[in-house]
Amino acid sequence: MDIEIVSEEVPAGVTVRASVRLSARETNTLFLCGDTLIQLPSEGALPDEAAPIPRPSIFLSELAGSRDGYVRTFADAASARAYAEALRSQLTTALEAP
Repeated sequence: MDIEIVSEEVPAGVTVRASVRLSARETNTLFLCGDTLIQLPSEGALPDEAAPIPRPSIFLSELAGSRDGYVRTFADAASARAYAEALRSQLTTALEAP
């Protein structure tokens, strides 16, 4: 699994973009074993104009299928860093056997 989590300072705070690419084998494993729900921490996140309620989670297959990844903006760098670390931790273990 190729995991890319990139932070970028923007006028409103810090934006974190997470994207995942799965190999054919990993996609098959995900299909056979069931999709993994990835929690999206919202502490320090700024409201998303497109959604009135912050999204609490995303399926791994949805994240992998998104060309642009998933983006969330945070008020400060510490919150963005904690979010990125939580995502990376979940994604690195998402396809491990239960």
